Amino acid sequence: MSIATKIGEWQTAPAAASRPVFAIGDVHGRADLFEPLISAILGIVDKEKLDKVLLVTLGDYVDRGPAGLVVLKRVLDGIRHPKVEAVCLPGNHEQFLRHFLESKGAERSDILCSWLENGAGAIARELGLSAAKALDPDAFVAALASDLGIERVERLFKLSNHYRLDQYLFVHGGIHPQFGLAALKRDWRRLPKSGLDEDRDPLWVRGPFLTYDGEHEDGIIVVHGHTPRKDAELLGNRIGIDTGAYFSGRLTCVQLFQDRMRLIQASDH
Repeated sequence: MSIATKIGEWQTAPAAASRPVFAIGDVHGRADLFEPLISAILGIVDKEKLDKVLLVTLGDYVDRGPAGLVVLKRVLDGIRHPKVEAVCLPGNHEQFLRHFLESKGAERSDILCSWLENGAGAIARELGLSAAKALDPDAFVAALASDLGIERVERLFKLSNHYRLDQYLFVHGGIHPQFGLAALKRDWRRLPKSGLDEDRDPLWVRGPFLTYDGEHEDGIIVVHGHTPRKDAELLGNRIGIDTGAYFSGRLTCVQLFQDRMRLIQASDH
């Protein structure tokens, strides 16, 4: 299967970016799309002689698609280029993974059941676990920790849940307009316990954030993934770039530079 990359036309951005920025939406195990997209981005950096470039990956590297651990290890190891600063943010699926690794006993079993309902079967298959081992929480944790290695696990645990540049806030899910920037202080290691708790978590929030068309606190524009759409959403208060790579075959990046923006996509069709 051949992968094509497409660079869209420049259009007016909702705010100015003081340095070149590339932000990539949810990958969900599609390493076959991720690597060509990274190559296209680095090709732009070299061709246009860009400097002090920021490359942000917005989380959800694992689950659902076939090579989530490959992608996770790639971003945790860093996208290395002399002109590029790479920032790896966690998504709610990395939250599942982290909580699972840190849990014990009955809690570990409960998390595994919930995680398997949210796409962790793909991780079990990638690890080569039998059906029985995939349902054994301790065996699953041992295989996962061995595959990632202690240094990557430590880097995973230390990730920040957001990154801000100028008026742009990069975060996996979004922010509830009622709670504003205070929501970013939430510790991302623990899974939400209810729908209301999800709304308070910037790795999970959807409804109140997606339906809000007003100005966010401090005039921020949120660049996010988490909620798959057929096309990227380029709005005045947010830019949504999850185009459902694992089922659509399209992985999307937004490039922000000064007062302009454009989309870059890798596609398998």
